[in-house]
Amino acid sequence: MGRLEGKVALVTGGAGAIGRATARRLADEGARVVVADIDRARPEDAARDIRAARGAEADSPAEFPSAGPRNVIGLPVDVTSEASVRDLVDRVLAEWGTIDVLFTCAGVLVSGSVTETSLEDWQRTIAVNVTGPFLCSKYVVPVMLAAGGGAIIHMSSTAGLVGEASIAAYAASKGAVLMLGRQMAVDFARSGIRVNVICPGWIDTPFNRPAIEEAGGTEALQPFIDMMVPLGRQGRPEEVADVVVFLASDESRLMTGSVVVVDGGLTAQ
Repeated sequence: MGRLEGKVALVTGGAGAIGRATARRLADEGARVVVADIDRARPEDAARDIRAARGAEADSPAEFPSAGPRNVIGLPVDVTSEASVRDLVDRVLAEWGTIDVLFTCAGVLVSGSVTETSLEDWQRTIAVNVTGPFLCSKYVVPVMLAAGGGAIIHMSSTAGLVGEASIAAYAASKGAVLMLGRQMAVDFARSGIRVNVICPGWIDTPFNRPAIEEAGGTEALQPFIDMMVPLGRQGRPEEVADVVVFLASDESRLMTGSVVVVDGGLTAQ
């Protein structure tokens, strides 16, 4: 406990299962955490739930400038909009003065091969999964440079490492964000900013519902997991969160440009 004491962490996609679990773990380690997501209600609700679960007050609205001593707040952001991302970063700086940790967890998943995926779905997937991390980095990196360093963790996927059927847009986007992270690591290593990429496999969250439905439902998916995942089960959001916290902390101080796979052995075979 306390590995991130005094740090300020920004989590995009923070109202989702992995984002919420990570925000909770970051707060447990002493960080002040901004839960950012696509509309006002989702991040505020997530922040309130985290505060309540941690025994903090949970009734007053998660709005600036009334955040006061609370260490988990929720703010809206559209990661595909430069103006929205810029406003989010400005609001965090106005309240807490810096950003030490960025976890770009916002993402979308649309099933379909290249012939089945609409141009609209393709563009939306690239906008959220690739342009989102780019824009967040564009506005957070200068903050970290001014502070003398920081830690950025980009969310990729095992689909960015190996081919998977019927997720053309998603796989392309996750391969792109993986290389964005590695390229950033090279650019900013001498400036004290570490950039790493995390690649979860099958994690038990609503995010995977489209792919699960495509496979014929949870019962149809389980034999695949038994066969393909050496640990024989899906991961839990908290297990991904633990790895993100490690990458955000000084315990990973020699790591930058790393691609950390959290998949129960799925890609080891």
